Amino acid sequence: MILVEGGDRLRFLNGQMTNDISKADHGQCVHAALLNAKGQLDAVGRVRALPEAYLIDVPSGLSAVVLARLDRYLIADDVTLTEVSDRWHLYHLLGIDPGQLPFDLPAGTLLQESDRFGTPGTDLFSPIPLTIPSDLRIGDETMEQFRIQQGVPLWPTELAPGLLPPEAGLDRTAISYTKGCYLGQEVISRMKRAGKTNRHLVQLQVPIGTLPGAFYDGDNPAGEVTSVAPGTGNTTLALGFRKRKYEDSNHFTLSGGNTQIEVLRRLA
Repeated sequence: MILVEGGDRLRFLNGQMTNDISKADHGQCVHAALLNAKGQLDAVGRVRALPEAYLIDVPSGLSAVVLARLDRYLIADDVTLTEVSDRWHLYHLLGIDPGQLPFDLPAGTLLQESDRFGTPGTDLFSPIPLTIPSDLRIGDETMEQFRIQQGVPLWPTELAPGLLPPEAGLDRTAISYTKGCYLGQEVISRMKRAGKTNRHLVQLQVPIGTLPGAFYDGDNPAGEVTSVAPGTGNTTLALGFRKRKYEDSNHFTLSGGNTQIEVLRRLA
């Protein structure tokens, strides 16, 4: 997590991130991305306002990348960047009223609405680790099943360096087309005018045991599977990218040509 302080913090972040950071000043959790000059993804994060600061939470392992990326563009700005991952412990509440938790929250806890799993929920930032009762915890496999069912792309499987954000549907949640300039904006604006990308995120139905990798239309690579949900039975859900050339086709095969997979819905 990155703490951004200083009088120029809003102007600076708006010039670096794809969404309108001023929305955070009105209580919103702002989903945004950092791009390179080619409009390709460097990182993703969520920004919230604190008194006289912004807090950016990023996927595990990306704090150092984001800190270096932002610091690179600091010139004469009144902005201070601080790595604060050791000060906060992030939990997400789904289907739980924060006011009805069966345990006390420590002083300094932050609560904010967030749809990080594609449905309304609450981010809980605690200054100390919390002991969550077992009946309120969701296991990793169940959470992964839910994420893929919801069609939410994840770093670093669907979201990774080099991705063009509209390919994964980030233009719907993490990009403002009205706030003004930011690094990579020209490319993103051209893609919006063109109305198409070379590939797009899809939800798939695949056989149990499918691994991430390419899928085919005949002998031609037509896309790739990126995440596969744990499951039982014969089939399970997955996420992946289908090439635009094959956007009118929904049935493909995996390597070897005998295993069938199906596109259930387009997500971007």
